[in-house]
Amino acid sequence: MKQHRRTTFISACGLLALGLIGCGTAGDADVAVADAPPGTSQAALTAGEQAALTTANTSESCAPLGNFYWEIGNGAGPLYAIPRGSGVTAATVMPIASASKWLYAGAYVQSRGYANLTADEKKRLNFTSGYIDENTTLCGDAGTTVSECYGAAYKNVTYRPLQNGRFFYNGGHMQKLALDDIGTRRGTGLLSVMDWVNAQLGTTLPESDSAVAPAGGFSGSAEQYRVFLMKLINNQYALSSQLTVDSVPAWAGGPGVSSTPWTGGETYYGLGHWIEGEPVNGVWTVTGHSSPGAFGFYPWVNAARNRYMVLARSRQLGGDEEGQKSLACAQAIRKAYESGVPQP
Repeated sequence: MKQHRRTTFISACGLLALGLIGCGTAGDADVAVADAPPGTSQAALTAGEQAALTTANTSESCAPLGNFYWEIGNGAGPLYAIPRGSGVTAATVMPIASASKWLYAGAYVQSRGYANLTADEKKRLNFTSGYIDENTTLCGDAGTTVSECYGAAYKNVTYRPLQNGRFFYNGGHMQKLALDDIGTRRGTGLLSVMDWVNAQLGTTLPESDSAVAPAGGFSGSAEQYRVFLMKLINNQYALSSQLTVDSVPAWAGGPGVSSTPWTGGETYYGLGHWIEGEPVNGVWTVTGHSSPGAFGFYPWVNAARNRYMVLARSRQLGGDEEGQKSLACAQAIRKAYESGVPQP
């Protein structure tokens, strides 16, 4: 049995009175924060919490993932949060790979204001600009600047005119954007990349030498990323109301798609994040927004922007498979949480 207890109880209707969330069902009536000392019975869990916990531990999509931490919350904070296994908590800092993209896009749009973005800037944020990095070399050497990361010694970003206007999932688009904006910044030290990002987002993300690659070089913990997601759904960013704008097809075989790691059917890419969806009565419908990282870190908010989720894990095996695996696990956990039925 996973050891947990409720550390906070907040009436959902009480939060409604504060204008923070809608008043849900009886199963949503309390806010449950897990990851605490032993001794509490699972009888304290709601049906949705128990179903989600069972799914995280035993489902086909989650069982192979090793140890991870996950939480579901709203604009007021976590509703339910617990580690699976040991070694990963809300405070565990790890490389978040492509989950960096959403943070950088949020910071960039915040710094400019959406109305002031040029067509070229939007194309660099939705990966249709034609700027592609030719190397997977990490920009992790101490003292490297954003500009040096762009260059031949590291990412070797080049402009491919035939890819201009086509979706090509690649960090070169954002590296070009950063080159033209914060090119002299380093990953650590005075006036670092994270100094700029945190100032825009109101976050406390840690510095790292690899942060000079804003499309994949950031590090962070679930609790640090949570701040971004909560502010996003609380309409505190310029990006908050623009999560579906400037989106382009992004699934394999989709119109105008040259390269994509996405394996889950029809999807779109907005400004620095994926737009998830599924057929509803035969019509593809947005269900949420996410930015899975190649090592398994997965942040998400729902289409209504009143729920968020973080699944935090790091398994550095190469490719984007771990991010897709975390996405599938997180989807199963959410379905269990919402339905009260464990997922196979």
